[in-house]
Amino acid sequence: MDAGPGQVRRERRAIALALYTVLAWSTVATAFKLALRHGDVFLLVFFSTLVSALTLAALGAVQGRLRAFLEFSRRDLVGLLNPVAYYLVLLAAYDRLAAQQALALNYTWVLVLAGLSVPFLRQRFSRKLAAALLLGYAGVWIIASGGRLTTFSGIDPAGVALALLSTLIWAGTWIVNTRSAGDPLAGLTRQFLLGALVSGVIWLISGAGFSAPAFAGAAYLGVMEMGLSFFTWLLALRLTRQASRVTVLVFLSPVLSLLWIHLVLGEPGRLPTWIGMGMILAGVALSRRAGPPDVT
Repeated sequence: MDAGPGQVRRERRAIALALYTVLAWSTVATAFKLALRHGDVFLLVFFSTLVSALTLAALGAVQGRLRAFLEFSRRDLVGLLNPVAYYLVLLAAYDRLAAQQALALNYTWVLVLAGLSVPFLRQRFSRKLAAALLLGYAGVWIIASGGRLTTFSGIDPAGVALALLSTLIWAGTWIVNTRSAGDPLAGLTRQFLLGALVSGVIWLISGAGFSAPAFAGAAYLGVMEMGLSFFTWLLALRLTRQASRVTVLVFLSPVLSLLWIHLVLGEPGRLPTWIGMGMILAGVALSRRAGPPDVT
């Protein structure tokens, strides 16, 4: 049955919202590095989380659902993992690595989720999934070794470890959230409010100073990486009848990210990074065909 004019408009809105979100997310790696030039990791995590929480709460207020957004439960303690632990680890990785390297390594969270879905979500471990994991992590090795394969050269091993740890935290959080039957936007808001409180305490204890340029960068991240972009992505998925039309667009984000990294940060394109990223994306595409949960 053909879609009527109303559904056609909804599909167009969904694609437009998804494209906006992908474009916003593609700028984040560059924004991380720019913000880290002016501020400490603790400062950036606190203020970006706070801005994101306020943005999400404002969206809830506009929808007349703010009270539901503030009904906390023990499940919201996952906010200690994401945003707090996740962004502390991820920004520490970006602080140690070139933006293109951290970006590529962090993108393997999809592969981690596919792997964790086997024991925790009872997904079948297929040959396709095994091939996807091997292909993706072969790409990780190429990036980490600088293409030399037998040794790490020109890259911080601790940065690599932090980037890979961030993927485990993100995927673990995703699995925990799949067990929640509530409104995902409301749950996200509560997690970020809790995250802002905890990361604020960490920032104060750390003694890190305040920087106006760093705050500006954190505000950008709070809106473009977290708050508004999460909302527009969820809205796009709700508007469309075929989620695959929307989720496939997320593959544009890392490619655009590498472009912004080169144009804005001036990082030269590194062949091992491009090869590794290609292998990671191929592994991600193969993992989707293997039948894991919709990870985007």
